[in-house]
Amino acid sequence: MGVIAPGAGLAALLLTTQAQATVPRPGLLRRAWRAYDHNFIQHDGRVIDPAAGGITTSEGQAYGLTRAVWADDRATFDRLLRWTRDNLQSGDPAALPAWRWGQAQDGSWGVLDAQPAADADVWMAHALLIAADQWEHPAYADQAQALIQRIWATEVAQVGPWRLLLPGPWALADQPVPVNPSYWFFPAFRAFAAADPAHPWMELVDHGYALLGTWMAEGRMPPDWAHLDPLSGIRVDDPPSRPDAAIFGFEAMRLPFTLAAEVAWYDETRARVLLVNFAALGRSWRKSGRIAARLDAEGQPAADYEHLGLYGSLLPAWALARPDDVLDLYTQHIAPSWQRGTWGDRQDYYAQNLVWMGIALWTGLARPPEMRP
Repeated sequence: MGVIAPGAGLAALLLTTQAQATVPRPGLLRRAWRAYDHNFIQHDGRVIDPAAGGITTSEGQAYGLTRAVWADDRATFDRLLRWTRDNLQSGDPAALPAWRWGQAQDGSWGVLDAQPAADADVWMAHALLIAADQWEHPAYADQAQALIQRIWATEVAQVGPWRLLLPGPWALADQPVPVNPSYWFFPAFRAFAAADPAHPWMELVDHGYALLGTWMAEGRMPPDWAHLDPLSGIRVDDPPSRPDAAIFGFEAMRLPFTLAAEVAWYDETRARVLLVNFAALGRSWRKSGRIAARLDAEGQPAADYEHLGLYGSLLPAWALARPDDVLDLYTQHIAPSWQRGTWGDRQDYYAQNLVWMGIALWTGLARPPEMRP
């Protein structure tokens, strides 16, 4: 197993593999984006999760905005943004969006839960910063700035010695304090630090890495959720209401993407070190030909099924930390599932997003603000 040299980035990897026809071509992502728009996005800009009863989440809107800007599709970006403003933000583009919208028991359609979800808020503000730069439209930056201020005021908190992004404004009222490491999209915090120098956003990066470094020591997998004592910041036992919090599952599977972006865009050494844990999954994968969708802290299967979303998130991580195997991961698990613009289950919007974004980062399409081809 080789590891790409520091600072080399994903483009260097592609130079070494370009001759191999198995590398995804740019047209694949364009076709997948058109299919996603057709299958999951209504004409008015609402992203539908068909596997969850047709609901819409702020996460789905934020992923759609991110993909639209990376696909250079401004018309769809604006359509998504309008629907989000009108339906999840009560018409106020500076408000943090409600996280869940759908059909109520009385048959009406509207907000089902007005609480914001911090991961969606962060991804949405980050997408707006990219859009402002890419399309040279200051109004996007203004909206991003308003959201950034709300995120700092209501979703960032001091927990013991740590300054952290909490999962939502509600989290500080919980004892112990819940945190979700997959919400810590470090590239966004860096972009927020540049856009909002009045607040120490880089503390969220440094403190997040400090905690992940502890939780992922000795090759352990990061948890979906962790719980901290509000005064000391020490991790404590998970409450009975979250019996599977320590599992690496559908939340934490986003972290390989985040850490790969940190290396590809910012040459972050701490992310490079943590990617080794995900590279180590390749050893058991080579033996069994699969990686379970849910793993315990030691990386052992905690489920008897796979999920394409995990493979999608691992693509850019393995491109950096396990480059000898990344093409096999793609050709054995992702490419065979492709059919008429979607991967695998045509109703699994989560897998479609993680696979598309994983390929976009792997192939260099995905970029942060102020970084253009």
